[in-house]
Amino acid sequence: MLASTALAQTEDELRELGPHVHGIGNLIVAIEGNEIQMEFVAPGMDIVGFEHEADTTRQKRAVEAALADLKEPLTLFELPPSADCTVTSAEAELVAEGNETEGHEEADAEADEDYENHHSEFRANYAFTCADAAQVQSINFRYFDRFRDAHDLNVTFIDENGEVALAVSRNFRYMER
Repeated sequence: MLASTALAQTEDELRELGPHVHGIGNLIVAIEGNEIQMEFVAPGMDIVGFEHEADTTRQKRAVEAALADLKEPLTLFELPPSADCTVTSAEAELVAEGNETEGHEEADAEADEDYENHHSEFRANYAFTCADAAQVQSINFRYFDRFRDAHDLNVTFIDENGEVALAVSRNFRYMER
């Protein structure tokens, strides 16, 4: 429950940060016992190279491929084998800025047509069960191999010892906490 409460508080903080920055994503890793939850958010530009609604067949395929890859978290965020973690749930979606709240009215036609002001982000939520989650002291970010336009990832670890914020990048993609 400690990690779940802290994860919800950190999610609220991420939503309040304002506009996203291209090249920078966010990952929250909450560990409680042998359960791990992750929340991932990255600008559409980082994942598929554009932020407007997919218009062409190629763009639609890129979005579908990205969502499929985001539903395979252990291929993007490699946890230590000694932790023996398995994915219990993985959800991914593409959200247009301003459309993330239930009941939100559609943006006016001008805003929809103005691609330069249209922002979208990919969001994913993951849950894992591990034989020994205490072994998760490091992550290898293969995420940067898959998504070439991603440059940095702000990572927040939350566990019974508190919260630690770290930054990883394309050039320094392995981290220990």
